[in-house]
Amino acid sequence: MGRILVIDDDPSIRRLVSHWSESMGHICEAFGSITSGIKHIRQYPVDIVFLDVMLPEGNGVDHVPMVLEANPECAIVILSGHSDPRCIEKAFDSGVQDYILKPIEKGRLYEVIDSLLRQKDKAAIRPAIERSGIIGESSRLNRCIEQMGLAARMEGNLLITGETGTGKELFARALHRNSARAENRYVVVDCTNLPDNLAESLLFGHDRGAFTGADRTKKGLFEHAHKGTLFLDEIGDLSLNVQKSLLRVLQEKTFRPLSSSKEVNVDFRLVAATNCNLYEMVENGLFRRDLYYRLKTFSIELPPLRSRNGDIKLLAKNYVKSICKELGRKPLKIGSSFMEALYYYEWPGNVREFVNVIRVSVYKAVYEDELTFFHLPQNLRSRKVVVEAEDKGGMIAGMPQAEMVADEAPEAAESGDNGNGNGNGNNGGWNGEVESLELQALPVDNAPDFPDLKHYRKNAINQVEETYLRHLAVVSENSVKKACRISGLSRTRLYELLQKHNLSLRA
Repeated sequence: MGRILVIDDDPSIRRLVSHWSESMGHICEAFGSITSGIKHIRQYPVDIVFLDVMLPEGNGVDHVPMVLEANPECAIVILSGHSDPRCIEKAFDSGVQDYILKPIEKGRLYEVIDSLLRQKDKAAIRPAIERSGIIGESSRLNRCIEQMGLAARMEGNLLITGETGTGKELFARALHRNSARAENRYVVVDCTNLPDNLAESLLFGHDRGAFTGADRTKKGLFEHAHKGTLFLDEIGDLSLNVQKSLLRVLQEKTFRPLSSSKEVNVDFRLVAATNCNLYEMVENGLFRRDLYYRLKTFSIELPPLRSRNGDIKLLAKNYVKSICKELGRKPLKIGSSFMEALYYYEWPGNVREFVNVIRVSVYKAVYEDELTFFHLPQNLRSRKVVVEAEDKGGMIAGMPQAEMVADEAPEAAESGDNGNGNGNGNNGGWNGEVESLELQALPVDNAPDFPDLKHYRKNAINQVEETYLRHLAVVSENSVKKACRISGLSRTRLYELLQKHNLSLRA
């Protein structure tokens, strides 16, 4: 029996999908908005979410990251009356499992539900995946780890793509360690440092006398990787001649070392990585089409750090601790101003740049106990100041004085009071109505357990804040700038509240 959720503003679609799902013996709940649907998911995890494209809050595909953040284990299926290829491609890129066109066919719905639930049952008995140093819990990263785990359990070439510094080699090594080849060699080849005139000798090996200076027989990297895994980093840098030779080895599983008369049989798993768009290179004649499709038995696209909601804090704690240990010193505390600056930055160099920044900051704090804004490199400090200056200018130019005071006084800001006694503030058109809160029940028959007012009020404020921030994520369309304008909070204060409740506005 599966747990199914339908999010569609059309009552007839909600009734139809619910009826068909329940006729299969599953539990089904239906909602007309993404806000109410996500609230339900946070309280009651589900197996499958049927998500409409046209919703009151906007395009349902844009809200897929929020659904996955609420429940990373659920499978999302898009419902749509439109067959726009760009929308379909965007949906699958964001992490949906299937796309059903309206009017919905009963047989198609049955097939999708049955298939997704069977996949989930099989996933429950799969062995745990060894992360091998991969840090983070964001939904996009976890999906990549699941894909890597699936590829590791099967044979076939793997292509890993993503921006520079996203951790492609970490994923390649993790795949090797999770595969049946883990006890054999893991061979790394950096294709950017593979000169064309020496490539065949390095890859295939050579016999003695094959060329000037070849005074002995030498095995190539293909042979070294026999029974193991061969990782070709930045495969887009290979010349067309080397690509042709590589394709033959992948097809025939044999090769002949230079000047040798004997064929060598090899059995290795190929993992390739690149930050290039190989498909564009194929279209431009810079990469062999047949090799491209040979590489893509499995493929994983790693997300940039800026889109990995919540992972910056985890990465900071991990690397501060490990670098301090490496230096033989007590772990440093991470100050709020330091963490804010990490969030403000866009990280074009991704995790590689992030680690370098943490290392430099720890070195600078050699005589201190806490990392602060002043330990960061200049580009991060200047970025933080620029963002805060923009916030300050926006507040002076367009925000009522009462909102500025509320932002500067944490107690007032947390209680939602804007100085006029009603707590509504500048809400950008939102009517202030939220779902009723189920506050902590008061033990009226047990005086010793009755909470004091301060404690009870604090819990109530925390619930109000979290509910407001979740609504704010929807109405601001995950835009930090728009969220600040709607809520009347400065960027600094908004990040403080998001960190307090372990939330994120980044899509």
